[in-house]
Amino acid sequence: MTDAIDSLFDPSRNEPQPSLDLDALRRLLQTQANTIVAVGTGGSRIQDVDAKYQRNARALDANFRRLGLQPPFPYQSLWDWYGFYSQNLSTYRERREHVRDLTQSALSTLDDIEARGEVHDPAADDETPTWENLNARIAGLVKEYSTARDRDDWQDVGRRSREILIDFGKLIADPAIVPKDQEAPKGADAKAWFDLFLARYAAGRDKAELRATMRAVWDLSQKVTHGDIADVDAFAAAQATVLVVRTAQKLLRDDESAAQ
Repeated sequence: MTDAIDSLFDPSRNEPQPSLDLDALRRLLQTQANTIVAVGTGGSRIQDVDAKYQRNARALDANFRRLGLQPPFPYQSLWDWYGFYSQNLSTYRERREHVRDLTQSALSTLDDIEARGEVHDPAADDETPTWENLNARIAGLVKEYSTARDRDDWQDVGRRSREILIDFGKLIADPAIVPKDQEAPKGADAKAWFDLFLARYAAGRDKAELRATMRAVWDLSQKVTHGDIADVDAFAAAQATVLVVRTAQKLLRDDESAAQ
């Protein structure tokens, strides 16, 4: 039970949870269901998969609550699941059926929301992004990559990278950097805001290489969300995300210093 105690001190427990669309939420639901079944039927050891399960559970539960739904699985850790099935579900078949029923119920509620065409803002209860919580999410990204071992893990790194850049785009979305003869990008168009940011804070011929490099780095940071990817792709996406954010912070500090 040492792992169960250690998990209480996981710094990622207090990180803001990413907002997921319905397709991503379904994929995460499937991942969690598969993990629960595997543990309950002798396929995986709790010690090997519980840390990732708990991280995914926090994201899954937060997104279901944002939609006004009950979290699909009542197990905050796989030790909770072990305690439940040990007392109530004696056979592998019963455990599979129990998880299937919970999963099907959750999928049905998501399908109902999609079919009704209701508009839900998955970030409605989120605080406005700040540099402080963005820094915390970058720390979480570094930790996520350090424990990534397979394609699902590496895609999680890519997803987290993309979500960090979405919030980063909100932070730099300043109407003051929009040229007078140009319409402001939509709030969710982080890439367009980044282009305007570079035009304002990395202007001039002497910064041409920096602008080109940062745009290429941005594209690289978006790569690892789908497809056949490897460890090196996840590493590059995470490193690119850190480079984009830290370079932007440096440009802002330099601009503030020059204005003083």
